[in-house]
Amino acid sequence: MPTWKKVVVSGSVAELRNLSVDQNVAITGSLSALGLISANRPNIVSYDVTTGQFSYQGTGSFTATSASYVRSTGVDGPLGMNSVLSASYALTSSLALRTAGTLSQGTGVSAFSFDGSGNAQVAVSGASTLSTNAITKWTGTAFANSSLTDNGLTVTGNTSIQLTGTGSVLSGSFSGSFRGDGSGLTGLATTLRVTGSNNSNGSVNLLTQGLTITGTANEIETSVAGQTVTVGLPNNVVIGNNLTVTNNLTVFGTASFQNTSNLEVSDRFILLASGSNAAGDGGLVVQQATQDVGELFGYDSSTQRWAVTGSFKADQSGFTPDAFMAAAVEGTAATPTGVAGRYSAKGNLFIGNDESIWIFS
Repeated sequence: MPTWKKVVVSGSVAELRNLSVDQNVAITGSLSALGLISANRPNIVSYDVTTGQFSYQGTGSFTATSASYVRSTGVDGPLGMNSVLSASYALTSSLALRTAGTLSQGTGVSAFSFDGSGNAQVAVSGASTLSTNAITKWTGTAFANSSLTDNGLTVTGNTSIQLTGTGSVLSGSFSGSFRGDGSGLTGLATTLRVTGSNNSNGSVNLLTQGLTITGTANEIETSVAGQTVTVGLPNNVVIGNNLTVTNNLTVFGTASFQNTSNLEVSDRFILLASGSNAAGDGGLVVQQATQDVGELFGYDSSTQRWAVTGSFKADQSGFTPDAFMAAAVEGTAATPTGVAGRYSAKGNLFIGNDESIWIFS
């Protein structure tokens, strides 16, 4: 069963279950055993470079493979050599190496008098507040400015001016917009003058005639009939110059982008499978020799891993990975006990806060 296994690198502290060596082993430090008093512990053999003697602890024996004399001073004592041993030695029990130490982890008129002996001036109450050119109205208690002014040329209102009644007459020139069918209006221009590309002129009576502007094939077509202007598009539209859309662009069919240069996207993130309401695969395909077939770098939903595969058809909705991308998890502890389950997958690495390295395999 795959588990997190610690990787032994130069300078690291290793804890091994079994060690098998088919060549020489060189030890520059001391070789020691922990707690080997019990007979159930592995056998340990060490060499003292100062005395030139071998020592061992355990219940096994130390045997030379050729005719040499071996003298033992006891099970837990030194082994002295009476002669140079040129043959190799083998331990009849397993050799286990253990190092010392442990692993840690958001109104009106103003009052006046008149005796008939001369002229009298009558003052209008509130007249001092009236403005020049203002049209005066009676409020019921005093005279006051109206919302209209008249300077002798134009009548201006603070808001809109409305004329009501069948006897209302408006003459002269004016500008603005009108509501209604315009059947009672006179003197209005109802003829549209049109100048063609070859400077030929024409006119259209908008009350009785229709105007149609027809372009060549695949161009925008515009028509005017009465008070209605219609802008329509043919089935196939070709725009020879730049098209700028200042709001959203919605495409219900397939959007195809063809460019002879590299694609430049100003957005920092690209969303694939937009609108999807279920988990699934997705990725990027680089086409090779065959149209719509190439090398895929994608996300495999079933394993929750990024992966690659070859000879992938871009119209597929899923894929089977050939190989996975290895993820390196930086841990806050010395061991990978708190790694998220999705990263406990074959080939992923864990680097502990003590710089130890682990691989899931």
